[in-house]
Amino acid sequence: MTEEDFVKGGGDASVRSARSMLWTALRAFPLSMACISGASYDYMTTSASDHIRSLTLLPGSASHLHFCKTAHSHVDVCPCIPSLAHACFLGVALGCVARSQSHVPLCPWQQPCLLEDGSSVTNCLLEGAVQLAASSVIQHCHLQGPVEIGPGCLLSGIARGSSLALQGCPLRDVILQGHHVQLRDLPCRVFTLTGCLDDWQSPAEEATYLNVPWAEFFRRTGIREGDLWDAEMPQRSRCLLNARLFPVLHACEALGLEDVLWLLAPAAVASERLARWRTAWRMSWQELMPCLDKAAELGARRALFFLQGQRKVQRVLLGRQDSSLLPLTRSAIHEGYHEAMLGTLDEVASTTGDAGIAARALACIADVLGCMARGEGGLRSGPAANREWALAFGHLESGDIAGGVRELAAERQKWMSRPALLVRAARHYEGAEQILIRQAVMSSCQFVTVGQAELPPLGHWVQVACPARLDLSGGWSDTPPITYEHGGAVVDVAVLVDGCRPIGARVRRIREPELRLVSFSGTPQSEAAVELVCRELEHLQDYFQPHAPGALLKAAFICTQVVQFPSQKPLWAQLMESFGGGFEVHTWSKLPHGSGLAGTSSILAGAVMASLYRAAGKSASTESLIHAVLHLEQRLTTGGGWQDQVGGLVPGIKIGRSKAQLPLRVEVEKIPVPNGFIQTLNDHLVLVYTGKTRLARNLLQDVVRNWYARLPSAVQNADALVSNAEECAQALRQGNLPLIGKCLDRYWQQKKCMAPGCEPLAVGRMMDALRPYSYGQCLAGAGGGGFLYILTKGPRQKEALHQILAKTEGLGNFSIHSIEVDMGGISVEVVGCNPKDGAQPRRDVAV
Repeated sequence: MTEEDFVKGGGDASVRSARSMLWTALRAFPLSMACISGASYDYMTTSASDHIRSLTLLPGSASHLHFCKTAHSHVDVCPCIPSLAHACFLGVALGCVARSQSHVPLCPWQQPCLLEDGSSVTNCLLEGAVQLAASSVIQHCHLQGPVEIGPGCLLSGIARGSSLALQGCPLRDVILQGHHVQLRDLPCRVFTLTGCLDDWQSPAEEATYLNVPWAEFFRRTGIREGDLWDAEMPQRSRCLLNARLFPVLHACEALGLEDVLWLLAPAAVASERLARWRTAWRMSWQELMPCLDKAAELGARRALFFLQGQRKVQRVLLGRQDSSLLPLTRSAIHEGYHEAMLGTLDEVASTTGDAGIAARALACIADVLGCMARGEGGLRSGPAANREWALAFGHLESGDIAGGVRELAAERQKWMSRPALLVRAARHYEGAEQILIRQAVMSSCQFVTVGQAELPPLGHWVQVACPARLDLSGGWSDTPPITYEHGGAVVDVAVLVDGCRPIGARVRRIREPELRLVSFSGTPQSEAAVELVCRELEHLQDYFQPHAPGALLKAAFICTQVVQFPSQKPLWAQLMESFGGGFEVHTWSKLPHGSGLAGTSSILAGAVMASLYRAAGKSASTESLIHAVLHLEQRLTTGGGWQDQVGGLVPGIKIGRSKAQLPLRVEVEKIPVPNGFIQTLNDHLVLVYTGKTRLARNLLQDVVRNWYARLPSAVQNADALVSNAEECAQALRQGNLPLIGKCLDRYWQQKKCMAPGCEPLAVGRMMDALRPYSYGQCLAGAGGGGFLYILTKGPRQKEALHQILAKTEGLGNFSIHSIEVDMGGISVEVVGCNPKDGAQPRRDVAV
């Protein structure tokens, strides 16, 4: 349809003008139609009471269908009254009213209730005690209380500056509207006031005005018929539609809402206003209609929408609500209100004093910038290391959130000119957000307690071995910031793979004041892949770069405070003074990189820290190690959660939980199972290496971005992850294999929802082939490849599954492994100078 066809579809000139404005305002938006079950379709009439009734049907009414009380609105009350019902997003039909069963109930603590059931508020900003009775409607208004609006009213287009006139003027059964009018080149505001029962076109001698007969209105106000109609107009032609009731201009004074409200006043008050009313130039509604400025009206409504939208941003962020701001963000960008949105987000981030809220505000700014790029300028995920942003990052790192936000905003202005710069600015805002996430997570350090232990002799190895872990349900809910904003719960099992603990570390003190860092590929008997020797503090300065050689080990020395960094004291001096020499560290993992099974870096970090503490004459409980690893991974900037170290450091079957609060604390509950169930589980668990290396690039960034945007799917999935973990824990307590299998299948669907694309085609074929023989199955870790674990219907199915997969086309290389629950967990022992599984490392690289 063309614009010409659309506009011609109207009737008279005013309808065609309105259609032209609608075309201009809505043409750029894709429109769709939805069928609301049980709804009805009402044509709008000229009856105000019918219109009000269609907007305010109560739950107990004949049709039982009703509107949500507030739509696209922000409702504040005075400080002594709790917040009212949250605004919700509902479409407003054009030219018709669709009645839906959707309803948002008020919380029980919201007392007193200023918006009664059966009232309706659309595109409004209400501040203070604005009371709205049942069967009344407010649309496109910005009101400042105290204001009392009784039943049967409709208010529209009233700005905040007019609220004072409403205070102390209770309304009942009236229609009060503010209009934008264009009189030649003069724009002005005109207010109209009518009764909800008035008929616009009935002769005055038979009709009402303000719901009372005209004769009674004349007696009360002192207004005469000659004030409203020309003498030559026939009596039967005189009606409300052509009565010159509404003041437009005054020669000496500015007109306002009070210049029509006096028409409701008793006779004693009305006499004071009559002279002013008479000396004003007045127009009838019939005369006003051709002068209505539809563009200005739509503009004012749009401005009010985004003003209350800014208040919504503040309410959602400061109230930690799980409402998505993305729809509002996209609308603001489309309508040119992005600067106002950015300013509001800057204000929230800089004034909150809460790192968690500030981080979400920065993430929302990144969304605004990303949306402004309109799909151009490259990928959102990417590096955030431009030097121009370093000053802002430095403020944030030092704890100066307000200063950091100001510097970010100042730098942002230089990056707004084209999509590529906008995307890069968005990346840096996500980098800033990560700094605040790290600070929030490092609140867990207060749960790290380090004691004193006997210092092992020089040259004696402290060896630590850890099982791998299987996550049975709840993974991703442990990931910051989800874990401290929503709360997390993960069921983990410590497991032996092919009969051994595949992850480990060993540490010994050496005479030389240096740090020898050795990483083995494969088993401890294999050759060393690399050896780093650190003799200066400068050799540790890249500890926060995850891909730098030895970064995890360097971070472990710093986080255990074996080495103070930064420090004025040289590394050799620190080591000689505290320990009489340096340290040699060996680490290994027998599992493939990207297997998804081990959470290797987290469990390995736990093993390294446990061995370091012990080799340095210190001791730390398993609970302390869990929180210490959280600290290390934040310093390492990998941003991991807590499920991996819970799974690998705590023996057996357990559920870890974190509450939606800071400081972040992880509490672990071992799950008791029926006698003999551990062996049953061992007999029914099979591990398959899919041959596909898990590629987690940008996966965490995408999940965190979706969470901060509070996409409904992400919020609902976080709820489902936690509830499924609790259900899985209960199934384990009962020893119910089929129910555990259902939890595994459900968990895999939840992982795919959280990280779309994590099921490669070959893995999907593999799972399809094994489904008839399993109670449930899931890829370990984040998915995307690596290890698949299967809970089989029959016991000891390793060989049978191998035969099934061997006959399945398109799988590539795979291998099947035995797996069993490890009831011992992490082991720490001093094994002397020459452990039997030791190997002399080769010095490949010296730093």
